[in-house]
Amino acid sequence: MAERGKTRARADGFTAARVDEALRIANTDGVHPALEYMQLAGVPRLTALRVLCSPQMHRQRERRRNPR
Repeated sequence: MAERGKTRARADGFTAARVDEALRIANTDGVHPALEYMQLAGVPRLTALRVLCSPQMHRQRERRRNPR
C-alpha cells in the first residue's frame, strides 16, 4: 500500500471513472446516493468508503495528458 499523503497513478481506469462519477454525485445529491452508485457499479466497498469518508485525499485535478 502507498504511504499516506503520496498520490499514485490509478491502476484501474474503469473503477477510476466510476469513482469520479460518484464524487460528482456526492457533490450534488449527497454521500448516500454516491455510495449506492459505486456499489451498483462494482467499486469495492472499502474503496468506496475510503473515497467518500476522506475528502481531503481527493485528487484536485486531472493529471493525464488525454482525459477520459
